Amino acid sequence: MPKRMDVGRSGWRTQAKHKMLNQLIGQEVGASRYLPKAPRRLVWYDLTAGDAEVPMNDGEWHRSCSPGVLAYHASKSPIPVVIFLHEIKPDTHVRLLANLEEHLPDFGFTRMDEQQWRTDRAIIRVFNKSGSDASIDMLRRSDAVFLINDPNAITEWAMRPTFSREISARSVSYFRGFTTMGCNASGLKRSKGTRRGRIELFDRIAALQHTLPRYRDLCFAPIIRDRDQWAYLVETSDKWRPKTEDLIRSAFKKYGRDATVTWYRNEEARFRGEMLRLFLTQAELKGIRGQEKHWVNATLDERIEMISAFEDAPVPLPPEQMSIWAIDDEETPA
Repeated sequence: MPKRMDVGRSGWRTQAKHKMLNQLIGQEVGASRYLPKAPRRLVWYDLTAGDAEVPMNDGEWHRSCSPGVLAYHASKSPIPVVIFLHEIKPDTHVRLLANLEEHLPDFGFTRMDEQQWRTDRAIIRVFNKSGSDASIDMLRRSDAVFLINDPNAITEWAMRPTFSREISARSVSYFRGFTTMGCNASGLKRSKGTRRGRIELFDRIAALQHTLPRYRDLCFAPIIRDRDQWAYLVETSDKWRPKTEDLIRSAFKKYGRDATVTWYRNEEARFRGEMLRLFLTQAELKGIRGQEKHWVNATLDERIEMISAFEDAPVPLPPEQMSIWAIDDEETPA
């Protein structure tokens, strides 16, 4: 097994994430010409673009940040591409524009105005606003849509709950979404102040489940033995299940890591169990044991009330969970 690599606190996680993203977008471009009713245009949303800054010696720009990955594949696409980059923080937005100005010419993009670049087949538009306000007014039923929701923490989720339903309502057949969820980054789960945002995530996932077209599925992939408890949620066609599993596992193989991969439609109970283990503390999980389904189906306030009586102190995990969720000694906080 390859030696584990850490580049900063989340370096290997970020690099694996960008590898997954690169492969997913590559699939979008590669498959676009061969799909039934081939799309006439690819529309890509980055709801959390960040500053598109790559730390020195931390990889090539077009493989190491989401705007770079999108720009690179757009420059190779045989059909038109429209990219919408959203960044809510003004200072970060300014840095994003500067990095785009520096790197986009390498991929054939010309700056048209302050917040727009283009090639003969691709357009990039940048917005200084929340991704939760991303507009879909320009979408056509002949488009194929890809969405990136990569918040710094689950409390900064940038995809509005109705986004997937809105896409389907416009008769857009081809849609995939990629969401990053860092559940315990910086000890988030230990903070009672963030409990509501953490528990509210179950409502966000439920909204996706209830509006999921019959031909799409949700893939939930938490990293095994990860202190920060990162996970990924991929909404994709059910026909892409094997390829999606393969690319998730290959992304972590280089770092001596792996992830559990569970599909909502195939394994609903296990999907729910994986979410509970990731987003609840050990004490909270123990407190609702035996009534997990009832807890998930309760209202947000009822869920919070049910777990509020339990302290956040760790409790032993059952033996069958230890192999998956135990933390390596080398990663145990002091």
